[in-house]
Amino acid sequence: MIYRWNHLTLFDRNLVYYLFALSVLIVIFHQNVEKWWNYLALQIGFTLALFVVMPWLDQQEQRLLRFLRYWYVILAFPLLYWHVGLLIHLIFPGEFDPLIIETERLLFGGLPNLWIQRYVSQTLTEVMQIAYVTYWVTIPLAGAVFYFGKQYRLFEALFHYVTIIFFLCSAMFIIFPVAGPRFYMANQISVTYQGIFIGNHLRNFVNEVAFRGGAFPSLHVGAAVMILVFMWKFRRKTAIFAFLPLMIALSLSTIYGQYHYATDVLAGITVGLAMGLWANKRMGKIISLRGDVYPPAHQLDGSVPGSHPDPCW
Repeated sequence: MIYRWNHLTLFDRNLVYYLFALSVLIVIFHQNVEKWWNYLALQIGFTLALFVVMPWLDQQEQRLLRFLRYWYVILAFPLLYWHVGLLIHLIFPGEFDPLIIETERLLFGGLPNLWIQRYVSQTLTEVMQIAYVTYWVTIPLAGAVFYFGKQYRLFEALFHYVTIIFFLCSAMFIIFPVAGPRFYMANQISVTYQGIFIGNHLRNFVNEVAFRGGAFPSLHVGAAVMILVFMWKFRRKTAIFAFLPLMIALSLSTIYGQYHYATDVLAGITVGLAMGLWANKRMGKIISLRGDVYPPAHQLDGSVPGSHPDPCW
C-alpha cells in the first residue's frame, strides 16, 4: 500500500483525503440521504481505482496515457461537482440564503443582484454569459502553460492548490448550503436574460448542469483568483494579459447572471487570494524546473514516485 501511495501525486492525495472525509460525513449523517450506501460504495470504489490505476499509468510510456494520468482531474471536476449536488443537504435540510441577504443589506444597503437588473441588455448578456463559462477553460489553460512548458513541478503544484480550493468549497456547500439568487430570488428577477448568438445556449446549459445549494463561496471565482495569484508569481505577463481579465469578467458575470450573491464572490476572492498567497510562499525557491524528462513531476529530482522531500511542498 505504501508503494501505491507513493505513486499518487499531490492532487491525487487531495482527492483521497476529500473522499475519505466525505465518506465519514455520509456515515454520520446517513439518515439524511436515501440509499446512502450507494454513494459510499462509489467513493470507496473511486479511491481504490486511484491506488490501482495510477501506479500502472506511471509505468506507461505512451504519451496519451501519460497525459491522461495527469489531466484526468479535469474530467473528474464536473463529476465531483455533480456528486456534491446530490449530497447538498447531507447535514442541513434548509438553505442559508436569508443570512446572506441580510449580510448584503448590511454591507451594501441593499441587494446588488436587484440593482444590476437595470443594466441588463442583449449585448451585455451575451458578453457576460461567455465570460461566465470561461471558468471551464481557466484551469486547463493554466495547467497547459506549465505542462507543455515542461515545468512539471509547477504544474503539479498548481493542480495541488486548485484541488484544495475545489474540495474546500465543496465542503462549504454541504456545511453551509446557499441556493443563490436565481433560485431563491427568482420572483424578484424581473428582467429576461436574452443573448444574441450563443449566450442563450450557454445559459440553458448552465441551468441544466448546475445544482441548487452550491453558491457560497463562489468556487469559480475562488479558483480563478488562486490561479491568477499563482501565475502572477511564475508567469506575470500571462497573468496580466490573460488571467486578470478572465478573473474580473468572471466575477462580474456571476452577479450579473444571478448565479451568485456579491457576498459569494467576495468570499471566493478571499479564499482564492489566501490560497494563492499560501501556495506562492510554500513554493519556496522553486521557480522553474525545465528538462526533457517526461512527467511525473515528482520524479524529476530522482526520487521515488510520489515522494516530495523538498520542504516547500
